Amino acid sequence: MSNRRIPRSRRALGATGLLVSAVVVAVVGFIVATVPVLVVATAYAAVTGVVAGRLLSNEIAQVRRDWARDRAELADDNRKIAVVRSREHIAFADQMGQRVSLRDSQIATLRDALVTAEIELAQARERMSAERARSQALASDVQSAQSDLESSRVDLRAAQDALAASEAAEVQVRAELLAWEEAATEETKRLHDRKLA
Repeated sequence: MSNRRIPRSRRALGATGLLVSAVVVAVVGFIVATVPVLVVATAYAAVTGVVAGRLLSNEIAQVRRDWARDRAELADDNRKIAVVRSREHIAFADQMGQRVSLRDSQIATLRDALVTAEIELAQARERMSAERARSQALASDVQSAQSDLESSRVDLRAAQDALAASEAAEVQVRAELLAWEEAATEETKRLHDRKLA
C-alpha cells in the first residue's frame, strides 16, 4: 500500500508550526521595532527556519524512502508474478512439448502401422494373384479332367458295348458248344448203341 495518501506527518506539522511562530515573532519584532527584539526575532526566525528546513528535509527523505520501499515492493511483487508466469510458461511449454512428442510418437506408430498394412496388402495381393493363377490352373485342369472323363466315358461305353457283344458271342458260342456237345454225346451214344446192336 502506498504511503503517499497518508495525512501529513508530525514533522510537517511541527515545521509548519515553527514557521508560523517565526512569522509571529518577526511581526512582533517589527511592531516593537527595537534592536534587541529585532536581533532576537531574526535569530529565532533563522533557527526556526533551519529546524523547519531540517524537519521538512527529513520528512521528504522519509517520504522518498517510503516511495522507494513501495516501488521495491511493487517491483518484487512484479518479479514474483513474472517468476510465477515464467514457471507457468515453462510448464506450458513442457506440457506442449510432451504433447508434441506424444503426437510425434503416435504419428510414427501410425506410419509404421501404415507401412506394415501396405506390406500386408501387397502380400495379400500377391497371394490373391497366386491363388487366382492357381484357380485358373485348377479350372484348366478341371476342364482337361472333364474332357478326359468324357473321353473315358465314351471309351467305357464302347468297352461296355464290346463286352456286351463279347458276352453275347460267348453265350452264343457256349450255346453252340453245348449244342455241339449234345450232338457229340448223342453221336457217341448212337455209335455206342450201334456197336452194341
